[in-house]
Amino acid sequence: MAVRALYFEVKAYPKPGLVSFVDAGAHHDMNGETFYRSLFTLRHYFYQITKKGLITHSFEELKQIAIEAEQHMLEKTWGVNTHRGAIFALGIVCVSVIRLAQEKKQFTPLDVHRQILNDWPRHLKNHLGNPESHGALVRRKYKVIDAKHMAMHGYDLIFQLLPAFISLFVETQSLDTVCLFAYSELLLRMDDTNILHRKGKLGLNYAKNRTAKLLAIQCVKTRQKKALELHQVFSTMGISPGGVADLISVLLFLGQLFCEQLRDYPNLKKF
Repeated sequence: MAVRALYFEVKAYPKPGLVSFVDAGAHHDMNGETFYRSLFTLRHYFYQITKKGLITHSFEELKQIAIEAEQHMLEKTWGVNTHRGAIFALGIVCVSVIRLAQEKKQFTPLDVHRQILNDWPRHLKNHLGNPESHGALVRRKYKVIDAKHMAMHGYDLIFQLLPAFISLFVETQSLDTVCLFAYSELLLRMDDTNILHRKGKLGLNYAKNRTAKLLAIQCVKTRQKKALELHQVFSTMGISPGGVADLISVLLFLGQLFCEQLRDYPNLKKF
């Protein structure tokens, strides 16, 4: 389901500024084919990290599996970072889900949220990471919440959006519609460090203002049409909310877990 979530994310279109199978969005170094090669390398990663997560709580051992997955990804994409953020976020969620599933036959999104909060904050608090990474530099400069701190808070924003995300899919049966909804809500509610790194605070505020106007459109068809226009604008300006894309993947993973219709959606390839 984790790999399918990554496939769903790149398949959905439009997501203003982001890569899809239709076009490369704001990027010149990657496209849909790059993402496709990348996600195939991650099939073994999610199996390995969940298997290891059942037998050990050693953060260092799990981190090493993620580092190796990142290296395999970079080999297949010729050095392009397509899924580093997803390796981190989906890896965390997958491990917590499998641990929960070992204890309970049935569980709720709230159970998953609590499991993440139980599993990860104490480890992540002591994890320094790379202080020179784009995310770390942006966090220090703009005093925003980065991927690490989102995980430490149990991805509470994801769990706030999940019920509406599932309801909208059940209503529309449209991957494009629910991913555009998720894209818009996430961009408005978080400070995307990729946009901040590329375009600064002014660029992020511009992206949020344009996205707020998009989300205010009630008609789904009109919103999709305006999203296509915004996609061209963001792509030309170089605005690409990569952090948002990572969390869309997490929503798609949890959506499959708790929504049978999304899990069995017939128009999508199964991995």
